[in-house]
Amino acid sequence: MKQHRDDRPLPFPTLSAALAHWAASTPRALALTAASDELTYADLSRRVSRCAGWLAEQGVGPGDRVVIVGHNTVAWVVHYLAVLSMGAVIAPANNRLNPAQFADQVDLLAAVLVLADEEHRDIVARVPAQRVRALSENNESAANATFPSPDAEAPALISFTSGTTGKPKGATLTQGALAEASWAFVRVLGTDNTDSTLVVVPMFHNTGFVDQLGHMLLLGARTDLLHKFSRVAAVEALLARPVTYLAAVPSVIRLIMLADGADAALAPLRTLLYGGSPMPAPWIQELLERWPRIRPFHGYGMTEYGSAVSFLTPEYARDFGESVGFAVPGTTIRIVGDNNADVTPGDVGELWVKGPTIMQGYWRQPELTASKIHDGWLRTGDLARLDNGLYYIEGRVDDVINRGGEKVLPAHVECLLASIQAVGQSCVFGVPDPIMQNRVWAAVEERPGETFDPIAAREALCPLLPDYAVPERIEILNPMPRTASGKIDRRAVAAHFKDLAMQALAPRG
Repeated sequence: MKQHRDDRPLPFPTLSAALAHWAASTPRALALTAASDELTYADLSRRVSRCAGWLAEQGVGPGDRVVIVGHNTVAWVVHYLAVLSMGAVIAPANNRLNPAQFADQVDLLAAVLVLADEEHRDIVARVPAQRVRALSENNESAANATFPSPDAEAPALISFTSGTTGKPKGATLTQGALAEASWAFVRVLGTDNTDSTLVVVPMFHNTGFVDQLGHMLLLGARTDLLHKFSRVAAVEALLARPVTYLAAVPSVIRLIMLADGADAALAPLRTLLYGGSPMPAPWIQELLERWPRIRPFHGYGMTEYGSAVSFLTPEYARDFGESVGFAVPGTTIRIVGDNNADVTPGDVGELWVKGPTIMQGYWRQPELTASKIHDGWLRTGDLARLDNGLYYIEGRVDDVINRGGEKVLPAHVECLLASIQAVGQSCVFGVPDPIMQNRVWAAVEERPGETFDPIAAREALCPLLPDYAVPERIEILNPMPRTASGKIDRRAVAAHFKDLAMQALAPRG
């Protein structure tokens, strides 16, 4: 199969250099909007410079860590870019953390400053007050501040891996890697300065600050911000200020597709990026029929690699929608077995990746970094296979269900469940068993207006799977818990059914 390639080199060494260039060459072009607020590139550059001066007055210097938490606002973007411009290190925080988890991240970073908007004051409750400042549009010094151009090899960003439990893991990216990660989308999607995007995901997520904001900034294009996602708010924003490019997980895209006004709201789109999980084939089919001008891309990426690892390009979307496509130009992928040797094409192994956007490591966790990076290769923890030139993700190494010695890949079973009309989303998980080690269960979120039949679903799966892989029970869970990025939270689903599983597996007297 033919791989899409665009070898245009990165035009700017850092995002700060891109902002300075566009502020000088296209000062009146719109750079950032939020509701009725509009900033040109000249406006944005001036605001960033003055904010950097204010940060310096608060004691922030090159290399210092600054944590930012809040909803999608102009102030969030201005502070984010200001920290980068002065050579400090920005750490976008998940706004769904509890105060103890948030404090753990701040302590790990030894952050000199924490910026929080009014809606997130509770999350900073355990951080010493002298280190906390309001994330406000009024945080500007009286004059523009000037700093030396950031070194492309210097740390720029610490992004914590998705999930809200366990020890914090902050992946550290350099200034140059952050810019390269954003440019990867230009090279594959073919976007230019006539494009624009609406950020519907939380800005702390890579999709927001790399796939969209950084991407548009390198092009001198426009980024619109949705304060907080709801499908009604998203459609209203798209109708009020049309965009050509949208990025989100499939479940969020589906919510927008089903909303009133979606036909007109999505009509101007040229490019749609989805990731986090495959988009069910019926959704792709509907998307292509209702909005034939849209080019859908399936992206696969991870925090430790900046964002994008591979893309499935539009010409393969209809027939190979479960695939994550080809490696991003400049990125190399291996599928590795238990002996650290490449597996035969078609076999499943762990996906390893190497390229210019790989993290420096986990912040102040050298042992964890050493377990993740092997001779320059990043071990993703994702199971994958290469089939006819296309890569397929088969789940997480940690998610594999061991049922009496037989290995079950949840993602494969979930793809089969997705073909059932009443299934909106599904989640396959293991239930601990003292004899079998695990039993296979599944949860289903019903498609709006449909009624799911668990018995009929099991009957449909039986001819398609070995008997040990057919879920013993399929429960309905409307809605299923999701992570901050919109993905189904597999561990939360399993926890939801913990008591029911214990009752089902208890010995009967």
